[in-house]
Amino acid sequence: MLVLRDYQSEIVRSIHDSWQRGYKRPLVCLPTGSGKTVLAADMAYRVAGHDKTAWFIVHRRELFKQTVDTFDEFGIPRREHVHVGMVRSVLNKGLPDPDLIVLDEAHHLGARTWRRIVDAYPEAYMTGLTATPARLDGKALGDVFDRLIAGPTTQDLVNQGYLSPYRMIVADVADLSGLKTKGADYDRTDAESRLMERAVYGDVIKAFRKYASDAQAIYFCTTIKHSEATAEAFRSAGIRAEHFDGNTPSKKRDELIQEFRNGDIQILSNCELIGEGFDMPACDAIGMLRPTQSLTIYLQQVGRALRPRPGKTATLIDHVGNIQRHGSPSEPRQWSLEGKIKTGRAVTEEGEFAIRCCTNCFAAYEVTRPRCPVCGAEYVSTMEEIKQIRDVKMRILEEKELECERKWALSPEAEKEARSYSDLCKIAKHKGYKTGWAYHKAKARGLWVPY
Repeated sequence: MLVLRDYQSEIVRSIHDSWQRGYKRPLVCLPTGSGKTVLAADMAYRVAGHDKTAWFIVHRRELFKQTVDTFDEFGIPRREHVHVGMVRSVLNKGLPDPDLIVLDEAHHLGARTWRRIVDAYPEAYMTGLTATPARLDGKALGDVFDRLIAGPTTQDLVNQGYLSPYRMIVADVADLSGLKTKGADYDRTDAESRLMERAVYGDVIKAFRKYASDAQAIYFCTTIKHSEATAEAFRSAGIRAEHFDGNTPSKKRDELIQEFRNGDIQILSNCELIGEGFDMPACDAIGMLRPTQSLTIYLQQVGRALRPRPGKTATLIDHVGNIQRHGSPSEPRQWSLEGKIKTGRAVTEEGEFAIRCCTNCFAAYEVTRPRCPVCGAEYVSTMEEIKQIRDVKMRILEEKELECERKWALSPEAEKEARSYSDLCKIAKHKGYKTGWAYHKAKARGLWVPY
């Protein structure tokens, strides 16, 4: 029997409210692990109950199988009114025209194959589902969707027990300063060359043994070659590890996923294969070996470890600076359908690091915590942070002084109160007068002026 959680029921009501108010394409934002497939199953069931046709579109074969299993588990009438399809092939299957299209992982809508579906059925109702309502390059999705429906935050779901609590570990292993960019993200070839040194692998394995030795982990790598080498490095250290990617035969991929779920594999190393949609409750840790400027990629990856289990605390090991770059997974974010989505702040408005790193145990944590949540060590500001705080305070002071100057210069009494050529220049600047105005006024009043 399909029973929705309270927040899922509220999302369904918001979707129907959107349709009734004339919004045909709402985009639903729900964190990774919040049950978006179950939500889609409920929507499909309702559509089928009114003799309408619904399409549910996914972009990977593993997600297709996972969705079909979920729909069948809840008795959704597939093949009659509900059709689960792959984004690359659904238009070629001769399916009945959809009344509703549900797009899973809708942040992929920048791709041409996705847009073909959208353009083919402009009159159909459409709902997008994603944990990160922005394209991979950070651009918003307002050109496709007309309303944003935001569900509970990651922290809300952690507090309710629907997602696992987590700890963040910053364990830098390579010098990534000056890393080249290519398009909207870092150049993978440059990242690969820096991350495939022998010393790097030694530190990666050392960090795993220190922070997650008993855990099953997924490692995200920058290239296929890098992922293969990472798995080999773990195996050489006596840790059960396997690599797979989009080129791995389907049967082999299924076998590896099942072995991981069974606990026969401790490390799964991959390149862009397990970043989205995979239900991996066995995953207690993730290792980040792919530096990225994309908030979407970062949140999709860390979400793999947040599936809950009694007593579980997920471990997020960051070797490439993604946590400092984007903030914690549960940091509140202002999603929008317009403009470029802002990532996490590197520093707060006061100049403090938004994410701090414990010098004792290397745990990363939010600035709101006065002590390390792992070892209890008190944070001591670094010289770099002290300089940032001083610079921010100086900037705030200058801004306040400038604002006071502006208010005075625009006041009716300013010209009478001016006691110098400099005062008259300030009035001219804020009122948009030419500099000659201050010169002539000063001369007329007998004030000193530069020659």
